[in-house]
Amino acid sequence: MTDCFSCLRAAPRTGSGRHSHRLIARFLPGFVLLIASAGLVGGCGPGYLDHSEKVPATAENKEIFAVLKAYHQAMEDRDIDAIKGLVSQRYHENGGTTDTDIDDYGVDKLHSDVLLKLRDNVKKLQFKLRLIAVDVELDQATADYEYQGRVLLTEGGRDAYKTWTEANRMEFVREEGAWKIVKGL
Repeated sequence: MTDCFSCLRAAPRTGSGRHSHRLIARFLPGFVLLIASAGLVGGCGPGYLDHSEKVPATAENKEIFAVLKAYHQAMEDRDIDAIKGLVSQRYHENGGTTDTDIDDYGVDKLHSDVLLKLRDNVKKLQFKLRLIAVDVELDQATADYEYQGRVLLTEGGRDAYKTWTEANRMEFVREEGAWKIVKGL
């Protein structure tokens, strides 16, 4: 195979077009530069944290997503101390109801009741997580996500598997430079 570049270097600059490679040689460096720079521009973006390419992989979004994933991993591991470390002292949950506050609770009940039930009644827990949106404004953030869960529960001396698919919103607050969960466990 003939080296086209050596052929181009040896070809005369004027003539009847004996070497059609002269045009390629003239424009090839610019073309290569254009292609390379297009690749760099496309590759310089932050990427995405989700498969549907709606959540940009910015530094703040990555931090929020990391806390969300750490929470779900701690749930699977039933690691109560890890969950406590991810939750703000300002945590408040309304129990899914807005018309009554009878089922509302804060961080104290979370620690003394809810997490103990996780430890005592759940034998296995698995999650699959799909991120939908992250919104960060100053020191507050939200993460919308869907998850599929499968749990092996012990209630009344009986074991039972339960599965579910659910959408959820978790809310965060930045405290002392770290994102903490303030609502949505």
